[in-house]
Amino acid sequence: MLSHDHPFPDLGDSAAANPSLEVLQTITLLFLFALYIYCLVNWQRLQFTVREVAWLGLAQGLLAWIALPANSTDIFGYIGLGRIAGIYGANPYVHTYSQFADFYSAYVEWDITMPYGPVLLPFCMLGGWIAQHSVLIAAFVLKLLLLVTHGVNCRLVYLILKGMHRTPVFGLFLFALNPLLLLEQIANGHNDGVMILFVLLAILALQRASDGWHAAAIVFALLSALVKLPGLFACLVVVVYLARNREWRALGYGFSICAVILLALRLTLFPTTAAILSLTNAGNYTKNSLHSIVTVYGETLGNWLGTDWDYDTLYAMDRRIFAVLFLGFCLWRLTKIVQLNDLVRELAYLFLVLLIGFAAWFFPWYVAWLLPLAAFTESARLRWAIVAFSCTALALYAFPYSLLEPPTTHWLLFPLRLAIVHFLPLAILVRGVPIWKWSSIVALDPQSDNG
Repeated sequence: MLSHDHPFPDLGDSAAANPSLEVLQTITLLFLFALYIYCLVNWQRLQFTVREVAWLGLAQGLLAWIALPANSTDIFGYIGLGRIAGIYGANPYVHTYSQFADFYSAYVEWDITMPYGPVLLPFCMLGGWIAQHSVLIAAFVLKLLLLVTHGVNCRLVYLILKGMHRTPVFGLFLFALNPLLLLEQIANGHNDGVMILFVLLAILALQRASDGWHAAAIVFALLSALVKLPGLFACLVVVVYLARNREWRALGYGFSICAVILLALRLTLFPTTAAILSLTNAGNYTKNSLHSIVTVYGETLGNWLGTDWDYDTLYAMDRRIFAVLFLGFCLWRLTKIVQLNDLVRELAYLFLVLLIGFAAWFFPWYVAWLLPLAAFTESARLRWAIVAFSCTALALYAFPYSLLEPPTTHWLLFPLRLAIVHFLPLAILVRGVPIWKWSSIVALDPQSDNG
């Protein structure tokens, strides 16, 4: 498809995708997750060393890098956004690619302004310049940068765990060799690893006992939000943590630096309100979230009852109700932050509830945000809920598209898929699982508890 100047159909999310390839990918991912879970459960017996984990991570990372993207064409969207800025010298937060028709137009599937933060703009521009010579090489260069980012993130996870006086090898293995992360960040080429990088730098800076490092933590957290908007939750927990610990000088320094950065961006890339709102460019509809069930079947129920509930009305009601509930949840969890371990735990809760309970859109690669937090948390229940989520999220690729659309026809499989994705990790988080009572899972990390 790429050699004929066309984007490929996404496995698991396109009616044109080959069902045989979807089945083969599902079997492969189940096998990889079986190996991964087996190693985690049997950790005390296997006892990998740091060197062994590093070699395993390098081998799997390189294998993921040489694979073509399969489940998403987003990386070609990044290249298109980069071409707007790098080739045509235009602002991608104001212009869309349809204004610059050229040979690359065939690869651009979403004609929108840039929905990512300006930290990613040099990354996208590099891909845009290389695409002048070869689109395929451009994609693999960006994937290589994401592989390097993953390697840096692994190093940061290791350093943070050592700073927490924890055994770092288990957490490093949990993060570095998670199949979802390898698939989505390196094979499919998603940019979430860059957001993770700045969140990890913020946590590492908070471990340092100086005002300068703590101010830098605020800046790093802001940069995570300038990759993707959910990084704002990292900003929030860092600020609350420093305020609860009366780090007023660090807060003052950090806010001053952030104000300068934001002012510079306002004067350059975001001259209008529309340019700022480009960062929320997701569309007014649901996809792969539990809210899809509410809106789709709510509209059907409304038609049956003879009401005027259309999709837009139900979507607007859903957003208002769950925005209030989510705001209340955030305020409640922020009051729990006192120590650095609390910050890690509460950021994980905020991300989990954002993805499962509030977000109208959900894609498997979003779960990557949670994986370093699973490596850090002292809560075994939270850790295993995140690990389970990284596995169940891939159920979105396991059901052929023809068995799901339209959802009113496939009324059983459509909600079943979403229930597998979201309810199983939520059940582990809320209730735990009986296996903890007899297995060695809790003892995987001496610092863990079962709460």
